[in-house]
Amino acid sequence: MKIVAGLCALAMSVTTIAQELEPTKSGLFDVGGFKLYLTCYENDKPTLIIEQGFGRSGSDGVWLENVKRLHSDFSICLYDRAGLGKSEKGPVPFTVTDMATRLNALLHNANVKSPYYFAGGSYASYIITAFNNQYADKVKGAVFIDPPPFGYFYTMATRWPKNFKTDDENLARYYQFEQSVRDPMYKKVPENVDHIASYQSLVKSGGFANKPIIVLRAKASGERYDPPFVPDDIALKMDTLYAGAEHDFLRLSSQSAIVYSKSNKHHLHIADADLVVKSIKQLLE
Repeated sequence: MKIVAGLCALAMSVTTIAQELEPTKSGLFDVGGFKLYLTCYENDKPTLIIEQGFGRSGSDGVWLENVKRLHSDFSICLYDRAGLGKSEKGPVPFTVTDMATRLNALLHNANVKSPYYFAGGSYASYIITAFNNQYADKVKGAVFIDPPPFGYFYTMATRWPKNFKTDDENLARYYQFEQSVRDPMYKKVPENVDHIASYQSLVKSGGFANKPIIVLRAKASGERYDPPFVPDDIALKMDTLYAGAEHDFLRLSSQSAIVYSKSNKHHLHIADADLVVKSIKQLLE
């Protein structure tokens, strides 16, 4: 009987969670001539906007288990950026500043009240930073989940000698891939972002003042960023960028903190969800 009672209690708990996670708001909202898709699980708690990594969609369901664990502390919204998931494409190319402007219009038109906490993996840190640059009064704090060092894409594009040539096929392909960063309309990219213009706008960032910023980083591998066939002088530029990343992250705010995961995986909201959920909740402390 105890087992049956326990199973009934579990079923009721799962049902309650499912009911709690029915979206309070879901659909397409205009952001200036085209529409972005937004889903919210709203309550009377502080608002958390979950931003995505490069080419990722908020509607893909990957964050759902984390949302379940955060919903008792936050009113949560996720969305799809232009051309991703259920959102319309809109004008291309665009910059990270455009992404932030569109997000602000989306939240306004969907009646998602500010201020906001943010969390997001990888490239999301650039978008959150751009949003803070333009709408600082609407940002209360953020968790960056294994973000790239600032200047990552810019370094990819600019670290190679002018008119670089090689007979090594692997190296030639690697070089061409990195040079594609210069072309926001490169056919294989999921988002037509002008990374160079985005870097130039973010390099002027004023930081997050005294807002809580928690940077979660994957366990360090101890290896250099590039494969062995990349010449040392070229590889050094990316290694130097990564070597200075911790210092740069700590300068984001007077309340910056860096926490290392025991996982070496990039997508820590999947690989180390406990750490991600705990860190996001710490924004409220």
